[in-house]
Amino acid sequence: MLSLSAEPKLALAAVALTTAAALAGAVLVGRHVEARVEQVGADVLRDALQDFAREEQGEVDKLAATLDVMMASERLRDAFLARDREKLLAVAGPIFETLRERDRISHWYFVEPDPSRQVFLRVHRPELHGDRVERITMRRAADSGELGAGLELGKTAFALRVVRPWHVDGKLVGYMEVAEEVDELLVSMRSRTGDEYGLLLLKKFLDEEAWTKVLGPRANTWNDRADVVAVDMSAFPDGILRYAGDVEALPARGLVLGETSRGGLTFLSGVYPLDDAAGRRVGAIFVAHDFTAHHLAVQDGRRFALAALLILALVTAVGLALLAHGLVFRPLRRLRRRLERRAAGEPAPAPHRLESADDLGRLEVILERALADRPARPPDPAP
Repeated sequence: MLSLSAEPKLALAAVALTTAAALAGAVLVGRHVEARVEQVGADVLRDALQDFAREEQGEVDKLAATLDVMMASERLRDAFLARDREKLLAVAGPIFETLRERDRISHWYFVEPDPSRQVFLRVHRPELHGDRVERITMRRAADSGELGAGLELGKTAFALRVVRPWHVDGKLVGYMEVAEEVDELLVSMRSRTGDEYGLLLLKKFLDEEAWTKVLGPRANTWNDRADVVAVDMSAFPDGILRYAGDVEALPARGLVLGETSRGGLTFLSGVYPLDDAAGRRVGAIFVAHDFTAHHLAVQDGRRFALAALLILALVTAVGLALLAHGLVFRPLRRLRRRLERRAAGEPAPAPHRLESADDLGRLEVILERALADRPARPPDPAP
């Protein structure tokens, strides 16, 4: 490197500097693009969360319409008014099986009117009855005389419940309630949107023994975390545990957990606080969106930016080298040759035509004048 002349040194330096600038620019561009895409991803996750809210409202409307139809049934009404539990179960049982299979309705209650507000019949668990219902959705229905609806966490399930007062000839005769477990709602959401959903429910609101008894194999997730239990996370056997923080401390806006790759696909996931109908923080909802296309677009963008900037850097370096050659090194070489010939005793060459009025051009004219005025050195004597 020390033996090289100034021109190749400058050319190599130009290539090195422009290449370094191109690499730095590619990194900055890549980070900017990635940040923008991640922002888009966060918006997509929020949209997925809003899809859950819209799906919830749609299910409330469906369950409310189902209640209206069932309250219009004379057979159900007569059996309930007669307080004939066996007859009521005989009428409601086949209806419930159809509703469970077709509409994913998992709970159906017939409840006594105030002041007792006791369960007369659980169609889904007919052996359990006589307990007083204190859920917020029931209180809303009782206080307003209208529909009470919302997500509620019981000891064994997290369900979307809809309760309606039952009036016959203008008189309140009781309440009817239907519910759909939220994990069934998540299955519907998954099939409709392609996004993945799961729940983290706080254990302090659940009963482990009842959970294990009622939910069976799903209770296997009970020991995965000390504070929460995962619900309907078959699609994420390991992903749900990526968030190890305190569910109760989640910010209202939730957290974007970043990207994970599995099976050649890239998922962007986030976790968001989940409140029940009473406004209690009962857990969190986990959302994962297939981000593969966006991820590949970012990678392609990075590669394109790097290639484009490197080509620009090379072109810039070549341009700088050509400019330096024409403006600096060619005049300097010409001066050097004239000085070498003069130093060798050759007569002064004819004055060179001024090609540029810059500093090098003027210096070249001055040196030519000095060489022309100076007598040629006599040749060295022969030895």
